[in-house]
Amino acid sequence: MDPWYRGVRHLMSSPAGVRENGPTLIHFEFGKGTLETVEGFEPAFQAEIIHGADYLSFNSDDKQAHIDVKAIAETKDGAVINFPYHGIVTLTEPVLNLFNMDPKGKTIPFGASTNTHYFHSGAEKLKGLEYMTFIGNSRMILNEETKALQVETRISKVVPATGME
Repeated sequence: MDPWYRGVRHLMSSPAGVRENGPTLIHFEFGKGTLETVEGFEPAFQAEIIHGADYLSFNSDDKQAHIDVKAIAETKDGAVINFPYHGIVTLTEPVLNLFNMDPKGKTIPFGASTNTHYFHSGAEKLKGLEYMTFIGNSRMILNEETKALQVETRISKVVPATGME
């Protein structure tokens, strides 16, 4: 995999409660954050997250939750990027402490969630993103002063396997 992106977003939650089909759903809204490529990745860009929503569905066994994010960012030169992604978060005690705003909650390292990412843009210079496959992994950061929750994600482009001929 080739690393290409680092992003941070700030979350606010709105519990939707237990759904008819069983899982509990929580809606996290985010509208502040960054989306930028790492040095050497093409097409290179820096963008600000304009709006996003994370619909987190907790499995009834409380061991995992499913991530369903839909978000939009705008580059410094005005190109708009739609970036949905899906994933799984393992509901360890430290993760649940963060989600429940427990006083024991603290920043947790990368690996709490894994994700598949997609990028779409009408900007010609970013069109190539639509033909690439990306996977990611996230950590959750607790701001000790404000107790605000942030998610930082590292994403890599999937490249052909080698050494297996």
